[in-house]
Amino acid sequence: MGKRFNNKGFSLMELIISIGIIASVLAGAISLISMSFSSVQVGKSRVVALGLVQEGLEIVRNIRDNNWLAGKRDVGSWRDGLGETASQQPWRVQYNSLSLLSPATGQPLKINTNGFYQYNSGADTVFYRNIDIEYIDNNKIKITCQVDWRAGKRSGSVNAETILYNWLEPQE
Repeated sequence: MGKRFNNKGFSLMELIISIGIIASVLAGAISLISMSFSSVQVGKSRVVALGLVQEGLEIVRNIRDNNWLAGKRDVGSWRDGLGETASQQPWRVQYNSLSLLSPATGQPLKINTNGFYQYNSGADTVFYRNIDIEYIDNNKIKITCQVDWRAGKRSGSVNAETILYNWLEPQE
């Protein structure tokens, strides 16, 4: 009598197909996780950029308001420190300055040890901020702030604008 073999195991072909399916599932999962991390980083950069845009507009508004507090309310002086020369645009601004900084030269913002973004000291960031000022008339200026960032292969840009008025009566 011959021996009977029990053929309940996997064949080589079944094993190769199973390994291929498992590898495909793992590769898909890893790709999905990687894309999720990348999307989170882009979202984080966008949130920071939106904050920097808002800060830029607020800094310019603060310069105008400080001029008012100093009694500079007439046609020429309410916008002191806001750069009258259009050829020098775009400008840079910094949270602790009462005037526009030298025209933008493509220098990235730095983050200092206290977490403030500035140009003086700290570690370079991926963010670049520009302020454009358009003089509409003697009592109205349009401020546009744009923040660009580059992180690896990804880049982005956000901007916002506002109009500032000299709505206080000039002092006699």
